[in-house]
Parts: sequence; structure tokens; C-alpha cells
Amino acid sequence: MTIQTVPSLVVPEAFSLWLDSRGLIYQLLVDFLGRAPSLSRIAEWSRNRQMGVAAEMTEGGRELKRYLCSQEPASLPQICEKEQQEYKRLMNNKAARPFIPREAAQLGRAEEFCNVIADVYASAGIVFKKCSGEADDHIAMELEFMAVMHERMLYNSFSVRSAMELLEIQERFLEDHLLRWTPIFCERLNAATGSPLYLGLSHMLEEFLPQDLQMLRAWKSSLESSSAAMV
Repeated sequence: MTIQTVPSLVVPEAFSLWLDSRGLIYQLLVDFLGRAPSLSRIAEWSRNRQMGVAAEMTEGGRELKRYLCSQEPASLPQICEKEQQEYKRLMNNKAARPFIPREAAQLGRAEEFCNVIADVYASAGIVFKKCSGEADDHIAMELEFMAVMHERMLYNSFSVRSAMELLEIQERFLEDHLLRWTPIFCERLNAATGSPLYLGLSHMLEEFLPQDLQMLRAWKSSLESSSAAMV
């Protein structure tokens, strides 16, 4: 992916790989944690060269890369069927699943907590089209929010100031929401499955989110320094 930023938004080399990769990582997590894996999705991600580069950022990503890229094409339908069943067991079977992939459930909050997340989305000018009645605090919805904000920051920022505003929204969302409950979610997911796909996704999520927050803070500091130098 090419970083298509405006001239005023300079991306130092130290941040370019991270910025190239983070949108892909968020979308990969959304694709597999938000719906049962399809054959086309597994094939697409296993062949995605940019995703292969992005996966190297975490050990969990490397696990996922080894699993998806090591499969023979003829074996993909069988693997897809197995992982679809695992997704349904983990995410859809209310009677059997050991956890619920939602912030309110993981933190023991009331159902109305969903409104808090909806307000965050609305304040950022984002309205999601929900095809299956997804809850606003579902893991896939929260990760999708980060993916959308990333795209806006890179492609719709008209100045360093506007990029900083979008960066700060992502920073707060990681601090106030995703990083408060996904460690619990990942711990429970790790204990609940032996699937290479879902273990790889869980490990990737565990590693990537704290790393992403650290990089957001570092880039924010770099942008602030650059702006100060221009004054």
C-alpha cells in the first residue's frame, strides 16, 4: 500500500512500515473475528504479499502467516470448513461458548454500555452499516473503527493538525476501550481453542494493540516536534 498523504504530512522512515501495515492488520482481524472465514477470504489473505510483510511485526502474525501460507490449494476447502465450525463454536453458540466477544460482557458492564461506544463512533462522524445486528462493542466493530480512523488519518488529512486530531481519537480509543478488555478476551480465547487460525489471531491481537499504541504515541511526538520546528 502506498502512503498517499498531503505534502505537509511527512512520514519519517521509522514509521512508514508501521503505517503501511497497521490498516491491513486491523482489517485482517476484522475479517476473521467478525464473521466465519470463507474460502475466498482464506485464499486472499494467504496470497497477500503486503500482509506477509505486515505479519512479521508480531510473533502471532508470523504464526498466522505460517499457517495460512503453508496450505496446499487442494486442502483449503477442508481447512475452511474446519475453521468455520470453530468460529461458530467460539462465537455463535451461546449455550457453549466460554466467552462473549464484546467489551461490556468482558468487563461485566450493563448492556446499555453499548451506547457509550456508539457515542464514540458518532462523535468521530462514523455510522456503521450493520447487516446482522452487530453490537457496537463487539470486537470486530471496535477494530473496524480503528481501521476506518487509520484510513482517514492517512488519506483525508489536509494538515498535520487534522492528522493529529485523528491520531488522538485512536490513541484514546485504544487506552479507554480496546486495551482494557482485549487482554481478557485473548486469554479466554487462548484457553478455549486449539485452532491455529484463532490462536494466531489471538496472539496477533495481544501483541499488536499495545505496540500500535506505542507507535501512535511516538508518531504523535514526531509530528509535534516537526510542527514546533516550523514555527
